[in-house]
Amino acid sequence: MNRSLCIGLLLAVVALIYVNTFANEFTLDDNFYISLNPQVTNVSVRALFTPNKINNVYRPLTFATFALNWRLGGAQPFGFHFVNLALHAGVTVLLFMLFELLLQGTTAPTEVALVAALLFAVHPLHTEAVTSIAGRPELLAAGFLLAAWILHLKDQQIPALVCFSMALLSKESAVVFLPLVLVGDYARGKWKTNGRYALLAGVTALYLGLLWKVQGERFGQPTISWLDNPLASLATRWRILNALRVAWKYAALHVYPARLSCDYSFNAIPLYMDWRHTLLPLIASLVVIAVWIWAVRKRNTGCILAGGIYLVAFAATTNILMPTGTIMGERLAYLPSAGFCLLAALAWHWLRGRQRIAALAALTTVVAALGMRTMVRNRDWRDDLSLFSSAVKAVPGSAKMHSNLGVQYMNDGRLDEAGPEFEAALRIDSQYPDAISVYGLLLARTGNYDGAQAMMDRALKMSDRSNPNYDYMAVNFATVLMQTNHLQGALDVLNREISESPNYARAWANRAVIHYKEGQNAPARSDAEAALRLDPANKQAQNLLHVLATPAQSSSAPHR
Repeated sequence: MNRSLCIGLLLAVVALIYVNTFANEFTLDDNFYISLNPQVTNVSVRALFTPNKINNVYRPLTFATFALNWRLGGAQPFGFHFVNLALHAGVTVLLFMLFELLLQGTTAPTEVALVAALLFAVHPLHTEAVTSIAGRPELLAAGFLLAAWILHLKDQQIPALVCFSMALLSKESAVVFLPLVLVGDYARGKWKTNGRYALLAGVTALYLGLLWKVQGERFGQPTISWLDNPLASLATRWRILNALRVAWKYAALHVYPARLSCDYSFNAIPLYMDWRHTLLPLIASLVVIAVWIWAVRKRNTGCILAGGIYLVAFAATTNILMPTGTIMGERLAYLPSAGFCLLAALAWHWLRGRQRIAALAALTTVVAALGMRTMVRNRDWRDDLSLFSSAVKAVPGSAKMHSNLGVQYMNDGRLDEAGPEFEAALRIDSQYPDAISVYGLLLARTGNYDGAQAMMDRALKMSDRSNPNYDYMAVNFATVLMQTNHLQGALDVLNREISESPNYARAWANRAVIHYKEGQNAPARSDAEAALRLDPANKQAQNLLHVLATPAQSSSAPHR
């Protein structure tokens, strides 16, 4: 088969399947990673090489690409989506090239590599990594890792180490590179010198030491939210057994990606601490591992590679070796799915050797079905309302998605629809401070200020600064206190907020309004100017400075 035509086909398919993402807005975590992240909006080398303040991740290369997007196109999502599409196209081509190299010596390596890459290009499970801008770490890490693997096979030692380092600086899960290389070299029966493997091990160890140091002598977040990953609170035995259940959910979505969700937090996936629910997944997992070991002993190159890539690439993210920040995320399946796609391609090649027409018809049908499902799923990501609505349907047990959908309804003025979503969230998790806080905000908007104050005060006392929404909750509480003329209480909340989080513009703007209401124009002007230095688009601060600059000042303060 002509390699240039194969590559051209893959690029065209990726472009066709993902072109409808260009009209999508920022969604879900995009604002945390981009517009609200000073590593992106006010970039510096020092900031890039500092862990992110929200979730403690250390991904300087990823944030550098976001910063470049921001510098070139500002807050317009189009450029970010274009880069993600280009990266996915690049990863797909690199995967084709890698499989072609790894399968040399087997039957029809180019054909099998093309089918695997084609399935990878269109699989709907990849939409979170590609369509969500915040999924870019998966794309960068996978791309650089595949490039490093290809260079390793071609004995380009220094370029391979450079690409491996770039993968690590994109996302920490790239630490699986050395085991992947060992699996690949064993499958091919062509080992490199021990020094080559020692260098890869040395880079891995150096990176892990650096990561441990910069993340505060730990790996990952200081605390793992029970809401995001309830597995982290379980005893080790039950964590591993439930993580195996989750692993089978990933496998099911690879085979039948009908119901996809951007979130699997509590209680989207029920957890069990009994053998009745956990024994079968354990036995099934042991059977899969036993089959893969049998393939290793039989030197079945394709099966060794497919199983090895799937198992090794998932090793760092499945909560089996150690708890991570999330119980499950479809983006985490991006690199491991290469193993699944290779296994499917091998099965197709076996069928083609027996029923050529049936095999071609099956491939055409599957690629078309997966591609159409991906295009439909891309539209779920067009904005937060669409995304959260689809998630509530896919995982009705998620407290976070019900709460997020309620916020979107409230922002759109659909207050009657917001209330039931907050109530659903609190039925799932009655101690969910974010849902309690925004429910209080809804009560304030409907005139129930006493109920609003009680709920928002309760939510704030239940939470702490490990919650990325803490600043938002605190300033909302202060706003409700201001609306009911509890100015001293609001001032106390804002003073504490500014002392603990001095870069949050809304706190400065709200305190400026309190000073203005109390006739303290100089402090009001100072706080409003501070708010605008932090956020030049803050309308509340802009309006207040305009009022202060007017000779005949209005007796009422501007409201946000």
